[in-house]
Amino acid sequence: VVGCKGILRFQQIVAAARGSLFLPVWKALPRMSNSTSSSPAICAEGGSGLILPLVPNEHEWGDAARGVIYFIFLIWLFEGVGIGSDIFMGAIEKVTSAKRRKFNKATGRYITVMVWNPTVSNLSLMALGSSAPEILLSVIELLGNNVMAGDLGPSTIVGSAAFNLFVILAVCVMAIPAPEVRKIKETRVYCITATFSVFAYLWLLLILMGSSPNVVEVWEAVLTFLFFPLLLTLAWMADKGYFGGDDGPKMGHGVVLTAHMSPEEMKEMEDDIVSRHGNGQALSREALAQIIEIESSQPKGLAQYRRGKKSGKANGPSLQKVDPAGGPIKPPSTNPAKIVPIDGDEDDTHIQPAVEYVYFNFDITKRAVMEDVGQVECVVIREGGEEFAASVAYRTKDGTAKAPSDYTEVEGRLNFAAGETQKSFFVTIIDDEGEEEREEFYCVLSAPEVQGAGSSWKGKIGEDPEMTIMIIDNDVPGTLMFPEDDIHVKDTPGEDQKFEILVDRRHGATGKVSCKYRSEGGTAQEGDDFEPLEGVVEFESGECTKKIIGTIKGKQRYEAQQLFRVFLEEPEGGAKFDPLTDGGEEQCILTVLIDAEMVARDPIEKLRSSVAMRWDKAKVGNANYQSQFIDALFQVFEDEEEEDGEARSMGDTISGYVWHIIDLPFKLLFALVPPTDYLGGWLCFCASLSLIGFVTAIIGDVAALFGCSIGLPDNITAITFVALGTSLPDTFASKAAAQSEPYADASVGNVTGSNSVNVFLGLGMPWTIGAIYWVMGTTPAWRDLFENDPEVPVEWRSGAFIVKAGDLGFSVSVFSGCACVCIGVLAVRRMMFGGELGGPKGPQVASAAFMVFLWFLYVALPAGNHLPRDLPSSDLPSSTVQSRSECDGIPMYSCCALHLFISLQMQAQHTASQKAPCLNAAQYEPKLAANSS
Repeated sequence: VVGCKGILRFQQIVAAARGSLFLPVWKALPRMSNSTSSSPAICAEGGSGLILPLVPNEHEWGDAARGVIYFIFLIWLFEGVGIGSDIFMGAIEKVTSAKRRKFNKATGRYITVMVWNPTVSNLSLMALGSSAPEILLSVIELLGNNVMAGDLGPSTIVGSAAFNLFVILAVCVMAIPAPEVRKIKETRVYCITATFSVFAYLWLLLILMGSSPNVVEVWEAVLTFLFFPLLLTLAWMADKGYFGGDDGPKMGHGVVLTAHMSPEEMKEMEDDIVSRHGNGQALSREALAQIIEIESSQPKGLAQYRRGKKSGKANGPSLQKVDPAGGPIKPPSTNPAKIVPIDGDEDDTHIQPAVEYVYFNFDITKRAVMEDVGQVECVVIREGGEEFAASVAYRTKDGTAKAPSDYTEVEGRLNFAAGETQKSFFVTIIDDEGEEEREEFYCVLSAPEVQGAGSSWKGKIGEDPEMTIMIIDNDVPGTLMFPEDDIHVKDTPGEDQKFEILVDRRHGATGKVSCKYRSEGGTAQEGDDFEPLEGVVEFESGECTKKIIGTIKGKQRYEAQQLFRVFLEEPEGGAKFDPLTDGGEEQCILTVLIDAEMVARDPIEKLRSSVAMRWDKAKVGNANYQSQFIDALFQVFEDEEEEDGEARSMGDTISGYVWHIIDLPFKLLFALVPPTDYLGGWLCFCASLSLIGFVTAIIGDVAALFGCSIGLPDNITAITFVALGTSLPDTFASKAAAQSEPYADASVGNVTGSNSVNVFLGLGMPWTIGAIYWVMGTTPAWRDLFENDPEVPVEWRSGAFIVKAGDLGFSVSVFSGCACVCIGVLAVRRMMFGGELGGPKGPQVASAAFMVFLWFLYVALPAGNHLPRDLPSSDLPSSTVQSRSECDGIPMYSCCALHLFISLQMQAQHTASQKAPCLNAAQYEPKLAANSS
């Protein structure tokens, strides 16, 4: 009620402003009601919704009392939808977690892949899960309104999109501690979803106000629905790299710039680097990725030096080509396996210096060395004047690597005898125990001299007087992995079989690390074919191997081979997973294959076993089904809270029990939903969606009753209270995703994807039903409403699906403009601060505040649009208004606050007495004239 009074106060301010400066624009805006029903209002005598009201003579209660009751009831229903949505999302996770084994031709190994593409699942089932209440509300309202369009469903979809884009993104921006940032990683997918999230609402404007005003044709509705699979297809293509800009294979922390290399070429390059660096041992994936990343970077240009070569004389001898792997030059290290040159000239010849100069250059400008290399040899080449002796000074210079903690500082002079073309000096690399980022220091040449040549020859430093030496740390926690992607275990009938699962720690063993492990059934079922595995594997500093003991159940088998999987997840202590093993960077997967020693051949016995296996699965599901009701009745706190050793405060305990009692009806209702053990989660998916639809139907009626009781139109109720209530769970989920994920894709991408799905499914599906239904024929109720309606085009008065633009069109127009501004803000933040979320505290707060302002603007403008433009002043008592001369050229209500108050009061009185929808401008003027006395 307080909020509604605030909206009325804002309307007064808008009215005063629009009377002068904004009056022409305000008059030009579309202004008609979306309502297509002539029946009494839901809160009036004889009014009814799909389910409510249930209490007889409810309309006789006081408006204030009903408003409070309906508001509390609405909040309670939102809590219930949140509980149901959690179960629904659990079903979606079960469905999308389906896996299969696939042979990788590039590696020659079997790998475990997800059946659902992550991008497609996020935009389809995941977006459906987060938007289910809004989509179901739109469908239910249509079916409950005699297949005629209403205000609540479409306005809730637009209002929810506004709350998602403006408020949820503002929360996510502020959720990141300053000055940290989170950026979108999959920019191509984001660009598609962001574009569609704006295009979807511009498309609504086109079909409602452009091609066929106030009418949704069949092709428009069907095309709206078909935009959904189009969005999925384009996002999938972007995820697969069909739109170019592919960054190539991802290794370790960095992206290797080798987009055009085949898998075989990549493997050859890796083997070459390992042979030069590994010193007989395998390199970590992080070290390998860093070396490839450095090696594939563009070396410093030698264009000026080459131009100097072309202008000089060619009498001096040319240099040999320096091969990046060492070439014909003597290996540049006392341990060449641990040192790799990073760049070198790839032309057939080096630059020919002018004969008057002896040039001094390093053989290469960058080297990458492992921290335990010992010493690195730095080779200096001289060109020209080989018949003379020459010398050049050298020294080391600190970069991010500092002497003496990272390397030993050296300084000296290299003396070249006549005929010598290369000399070397050595730098010692310090191998410490701490984990460090990649560091670098520099070797510098200076003071060249030529002896015995007089003035005809002079020494000169080449174009690149520095060599960069990059030190790659080997003190890393290591990579956790299974030695093999799959293992075979022999089954012994009648006897349980123990087997070992090895977990290796490679490419580093510094510090204590750990990870969780668990098992998951495949064709072999937990509890029936093998004992479930779950726990934590820990490595002390220096430990490299651990064992997990599993148990295969001894039983008669009817398949030659069954399988289940063991997962390593959630590494701690700095450990990582090898991205090239099964499971990638996020987890490591081992497939355990149970080879039956004896396979029963009796077909009847095999059939019995198949039935028994299904029954075993059903027993697991039945046990979980039973536990759902027990948990609904007696589980007050979450499991993780019960496992916490700290005692709860009295306030937390009381609060927990209070919320348990409040939520108990919904906990019991959604306990009826079958667990995800049945039919791969699909039964839970359908059942939970049905119950969410039931609760959403009640929400639609309660929202309409609440708005009617306090005098708010359905569309204003929808874009404020209903949209906020249905979007609050997404707010907390997006905030958690922004804080826990290293990138912003999960939080920002969920918003743009969900907003697109809202329109394509939430409006495309019901509008397709309505458009097809009404094009086949009309009913007397339809003809009473639209046959003589001047807002319906003449060619469609014989039958069509009518969706009057009115308030919906205005709301969509405001949202589309604000949405473009909001997405522009995200783009500016990425350019200025390197990410869409977080950043410096000042700009972070300013961005979030501006986004919240956009939401208030979006809510306020449609609310203000309900004010009538020109109230007839001639019929008002002269004592209530100021003289006409004081309001020259300005509508009377703009000049006289008292007049505005009386007009609003009269409209409220009319709504209270007649229980009719709020009046629009066309209806208001005669009613005001009739009641002015």
